[in-house]
Amino acid sequence: MIWWLKARRALVALPLGLTVLALLALVIQDGSAALPSLTISGSGSTGQTRVMLFAPIPLVASVALCLDARLPPAEASGVRPVRAMDALLVASVTLAAVALCLGLGAALDSAAVAAAGRNSAFLTGLLLCVRPFAGQPAVMVPVAWVLAVVLIGFRSAGDPYAWAILPEPPGAPHAALGTALVLITGLAALLRGPRSPT
Repeated sequence: MIWWLKARRALVALPLGLTVLALLALVIQDGSAALPSLTISGSGSTGQTRVMLFAPIPLVASVALCLDARLPPAEASGVRPVRAMDALLVASVTLAAVALCLGLGAALDSAAVAAAGRNSAFLTGLLLCVRPFAGQPAVMVPVAWVLAVVLIGFRSAGDPYAWAILPEPPGAPHAALGTALVLITGLAALLRGPRSPT
């Protein structure tokens, strides 16, 4: 087990990803920035977007790094359930991110920080859904999703479309359901997908 964790770089990459998420949450909190938007009118072509939308990206990148750190010949010939162990690792770090962000959100009284855990789970699930088809470039899909939300995810300032998920408050039922579906689908793709992505 320890060799698998070392091969995946999980002992370094995942704690580092969680630490960066926590630091970003402490620094950014409910901060917002004027970013370009194609769908918000009335304020030029910019809208106030919470910067915490971007905070899960380092954690998702660390998950992708772990999953891409493989020893394909050893994994192909081995008898250990590597895909199941990978799925358990991803589920564990996602659960840790959700718990971390909920705790920090309550301590800081910040809805954006509390929602960052759900957003981490959603973006990780999105990565896992695309990874069997795209391989290593799949790490760019969560980044593209965040940029799409910023550019076209709002009807008006503070009113996101339902598909956007990320800007929704922590208790939004459709965002929680969408996140659960995407994460479960992603974990299923990790369990059932090809042994090594293309």
